[in-house]
Amino acid sequence: MSADVAIAIMAFMVMFLSNFIFHSNMLASEAYSSPSIILSGRRNDGSRYIIDDFREAYYWMKQNTPKDSKIASWWDYGYQITGMSNRTVLVDNNTWNNTHIATVGRAMASPEEESIKILRGLDANYVLVIFGGMANYSGDDISKFLWMVRIAAGVFP
Repeated sequence: MSADVAIAIMAFMVMFLSNFIFHSNMLASEAYSSPSIILSGRRNDGSRYIIDDFREAYYWMKQNTPKDSKIASWWDYGYQITGMSNRTVLVDNNTWNNTHIATVGRAMASPEEESIKILRGLDANYVLVIFGGMANYSGDDISKFLWMVRIAAGVFP
């Protein structure tokens, strides 16, 4: 193999990898750098649609639950519920007590009869469960379920 062919192959590989890194960064910045409660997606024809379910759910909580309500949800939604609904949450993104997060994870992963006992013990009035369903939202609680089980199992084997 001549030096010219080797240089051409190396140049192609550098260009290919550079494009791959650029493309990956572009997609990651679109997906992760805009933490918003209003999401958007694309249909098969390329048109964009808006998913406003989080904002609507938090507004519903604010309008339809007593001000002293305690909301049980996975910790990911804690700050949003507090900020948008002005309601107390059992766990949020800043909960340092791993046992408390594990207890909520255990409640989410348990059969209903056991879950109700756990949530009543935590003094929860409402439970928020996110389900992606027909909107094809892949960041729902079903996709986080294994983490709920793992964290719960770390405290409650």
